[in-house]
Amino acid sequence: MEFIKKFAKELSVFGLVLVVFLGLFLYRQATFKDYKTIKKSELTQMVEDKKDFVVVLGDSSEATVQGYQSIMTQYTTKNRKTPFYYLDTKDFDNLEKYVEKTFKTNVTYPTTFIIKKGEVVAQKEGSLQYYSLYDFIKENFS
Repeated sequence: MEFIKKFAKELSVFGLVLVVFLGLFLYRQATFKDYKTIKKSELTQMVEDKKDFVVVLGDSSEATVQGYQSIMTQYTTKNRKTPFYYLDTKDFDNLEKYVEKTFKTNVTYPTTFIIKKGEVVAQKEGSLQYYSLYDFIKENFS
């Protein structure tokens, strides 16, 4: 009988710990959102389908882009409704030709594009700080 009481007590403690971890996991899922990394073919298809979205092009091996990625995560977490994508240009062949053909512009990287109905309505070159990114998207996407 003593064994059953001890086992039940340990089981209830384990259950409590499990509920706490499950609650923290669900909280994280509910409050955290990350940008989506896409491939060149997906980006081309989105432009052809005339979708509205924000996309950042940059080489993930560069320090400026790595810092900008944390800003992008912060933005997408706080602004969940904005469709936000990232295209890693690290292994691209003929990147300039692709950007010229798809977006009809020449840029330096990283670059943030705002696309509406498949057309570039605004672009900003370089790594942005959170409020610069927020204002840029608010002015041009909303």
